[in-house]
Amino acid sequence: MARKLKPRTPFAERLIAARGQMARKELAARLDAPLTTVAGWERGVSFPPPEMLVRISGMLGVSLDWLIAGRAPQEGAGGAGLDDALLTRICEGIAELSQDEGVRLVPGDQARLIARLYADLVNAFDGGEERRIGLVALLRQVRREIGGA
Repeated sequence: MARKLKPRTPFAERLIAARGQMARKELAARLDAPLTTVAGWERGVSFPPPEMLVRISGMLGVSLDWLIAGRAPQEGAGGAGLDDALLTRICEGIAELSQDEGVRLVPGDQARLIARLYADLVNAFDGGEERRIGLVALLRQVRREIGGA
């Protein structure tokens, strides 16, 4: 029988709650991730990469906004609800950027970057096309910041 994990972060607690009755081993298999990796996420000692956050969200039927920040879809974005497509594009963009630059962001920095980009885009632009263009510009800026670090 697997040991009960003690989550150290709010994200870890939400991941465990979202998994519900599904066994950790089953979640790992469905995500095609090592069991030790999933256990690390659930303990709060590591954080999934953006593309995995998107897969977890879809597989467990929870919003990325709740999974990452603990907010209900109604919170933030002026009460208009979460723009899941935008959040997915942000996560995919950060994953691609990290891979291209060979930089691994620590879990807290990764979560803060996702949240910052989302908030900046939602607050600055009204529509989806404007946000998409804004995201491209913000990712270029992050790439310059990472490249210069």
